[in-house]
Amino acid sequence: MKINRIICVLAIIGSGVFASYYGGNISYAIFYMTIFIPIISLLYTLYVYVRFKIYQSMESLVVVKNDWTVYSFIIANEDVITFSNVKVNFLYDRSTIEDTTSTTEYSLLPGEKEYMETRIKCNYRGEYHVGVESIEVTDFFYLFSITYPISTKLKVIVLPRIVPIEQLGIAPPQIDVKNPIHNSNLNEEELDTELRKYYPGDNKKRIHWKASAKLMELLSRKYHHKPKAEIALFMDLKRIDEDELHITIVEDKIIESILAIGNYYANRGTPSQIIYDMGGKKMVSIASKDEFNAFYKACVSIHFDAVTPVNTLMEERLIRGDEGIFYVTATHVLTKELYMTSLKVLTGNNRLCILFISDDITESTKELINSLKLAGADVYQIMSEDEISDVLMAKAI
Repeated sequence: MKINRIICVLAIIGSGVFASYYGGNISYAIFYMTIFIPIISLLYTLYVYVRFKIYQSMESLVVVKNDWTVYSFIIANEDVITFSNVKVNFLYDRSTIEDTTSTTEYSLLPGEKEYMETRIKCNYRGEYHVGVESIEVTDFFYLFSITYPISTKLKVIVLPRIVPIEQLGIAPPQIDVKNPIHNSNLNEEELDTELRKYYPGDNKKRIHWKASAKLMELLSRKYHHKPKAEIALFMDLKRIDEDELHITIVEDKIIESILAIGNYYANRGTPSQIIYDMGGKKMVSIASKDEFNAFYKACVSIHFDAVTPVNTLMEERLIRGDEGIFYVTATHVLTKELYMTSLKVLTGNNRLCILFISDDITESTKELINSLKLAGADVYQIMSEDEISDVLMAKAI
């Protein structure tokens, strides 16, 4: 294209010099023709842009990350002139379109159209544009190439994955339920000190004999419900200072790891609570699959701009007087403050698992990991290329 422009400029200059020296109708006709060529070429590119039609659609604009869905687009020449050298540029930074390249070139005769149906996969959670990004129109003489953005881009809502795990290897044995609980909705019961009158049919083991002898009537001890051990899941939503692609990868892994664990326990009827800071402290209690699904649908709008550090959220949870609780913290940075809070968690007879989602392998980070492990915490580092399920099921293999 650069060479064509140079030739055009030289032709205009040459024909102008020729016409000024020799004159005549032919020389001036050549001169005006060389001037009109770039003007006509520019007008052609503008005309093609206005008249060129492109239609694109997806089977659904709400999809799950890494799931393939049907994608189709049509480019059409509904005019009376030929459209040549029209390039369609696809968005490939966050999605993958099957059987296409980043740029596809078309030449269409009057009334001709091209139709393509393929599949598209969104690679990251969030809300963004996919499909065709822009159209590049080039004239017949390859003098001008103008790229026009598409005004009607496809905007999709991409939900995070729910990574299925059969066994949660990172959980303590007394909490990790290997098999589904058929009576998972029933709470455990234990004897209370409160008494009531004995009725025929009551279990005789519940009779409080000493009190019965004192009052000269049979008294039975009541049962009270004892809640199951709860799982506390902490998401660190502090802003990540990395390049855009790495930020997206880390954010997805933090959310998906918490979702995988929450889904695992929801399927087994074990209550859990997801705690994070997003415009204020949020605590989402999940005791059933329906409650988990409601939280899952809201995950598309989660953004990483937390003000409160995750270690502070853990300390605020400890104020409840937790004992024997399984803490899971998904974070992208290890700090001394997190280490000190971890010590407090562990001294309360709680179990702590830290999912460290980062590619950081510096010596200072390694020292913090070793210190946390020596204190009794389980620390799992998840790299960018690691699959979450492989880490979460590590001990179950």
